Amino acid sequence: MARLDFSGYREVLRTPGAPWFTLAGWVGRFPRGTLNLGITLLVQVATGSFALAGAVAAAYVVGMAVAGPLWSRLMDRRGQRSVLLAAAATLAVSTAVLVSAVLAETPVVLWFVLSFVAGAVSVDVGPAVRARWSALVAPDRRHSAYALESIADESVFVIAPPLLTLAAALWAPQAGLVLVVVVGCVGLVWLGLLRRSEPPHTARSERRQRLLPPAGILPVTVAWIGVGAMFGSFDVTSIAWGDRTGSPWLAGVMMAALAVGNTAGALVYGALRLKASLRTRWLVGSALLAVVCLALPLAADGLLALLAAAAVGAVIGPVLVAGFALVEARADRDRVTELLAYPSLGVGAGIPLGSTLAGIGLDAAGPVVGFTVMAVSCVAIVVLGGLGEALLAMRSWGVPARRRRSA
Repeated sequence: MARLDFSGYREVLRTPGAPWFTLAGWVGRFPRGTLNLGITLLVQVATGSFALAGAVAAAYVVGMAVAGPLWSRLMDRRGQRSVLLAAAATLAVSTAVLVSAVLAETPVVLWFVLSFVAGAVSVDVGPAVRARWSALVAPDRRHSAYALESIADESVFVIAPPLLTLAAALWAPQAGLVLVVVVGCVGLVWLGLLRRSEPPHTARSERRQRLLPPAGILPVTVAWIGVGAMFGSFDVTSIAWGDRTGSPWLAGVMMAALAVGNTAGALVYGALRLKASLRTRWLVGSALLAVVCLALPLAADGLLALLAAAAVGAVIGPVLVAGFALVEARADRDRVTELLAYPSLGVGAGIPLGSTLAGIGLDAAGPVVGFTVMAVSCVAIVVLGGLGEALLAMRSWGVPARRRRSA
């Protein structure tokens, strides 16, 4: 029977340097967690179209996902310091150019290009921090460490969306973007300067170059197309839901409700001592998520949607922790940062699908359709994940016995 043991959090935070790189990584997450929302608000105010706003924001996420493994691979090869410091500069410049293009009413096609570029030059801090945990913490404590990272991921959504939407409402849509970019740059520079906890990197000449990921991480990567579609549809639908209630600022509260649930779910999950394999935990959690998410369309027209979003968040937290742990267990030791970025590639592929479909539905029929897209996306997670794991087991795709036991 599973039992709660919160001592694991205390133990991993005693790791030399852990509190500082955890905090720096949390601050550095602000842009990746909220820039798509900021872009959505900016474009929606400029054009009045949720569909166009969601599509432009999705271009940012696609660029981010496509380039994410490349940035992480570069950190494995060159070290995190130089990459993170360069990322702070590219983040500031690319966002400023995108905001200027929208405000100047340049051709819309340029918005898509600049949004994609802004995403492509943004570094995912999550794999960088998880790689530090992987290098510094014993395997039996990584469960707690990765739960902390999921909490860090989602607690940003508790704070950043309300700040961004409040700044946009009080001053201008671009004000929220400027705020989160400044905070994010501080975090990137801070993490880059923390050399003592930086994992060792492997020079190009010291290893055989492998471009493709191992097959063992593909089920999670593909299934997380559904995770991306869920988040993409949720972001756009939250804005429309806030407008429908007559209080646009409630969009940030809706996002925070999902994030609070996510944080609580990850916290409890990280304290559980479970005997089931990582594969089983991930698939069972995904199935439970699909069931719980069906409540959202039923509550779409009232404040009960906040409770439904919190319930969905409470389940998605453990799913994300288990998924990252499964990928880490199957990753090559000299490619940990790179391979931990691949699930984000799946998320990036799903976000434009979810946000575009939800945006079309929102323009036509309102939040119920947007939340329905979200529910269908959650069902896709367990279908794609279960199918991928079944194919992996049937064909015995290149997962060493040692890693199969850990998964």
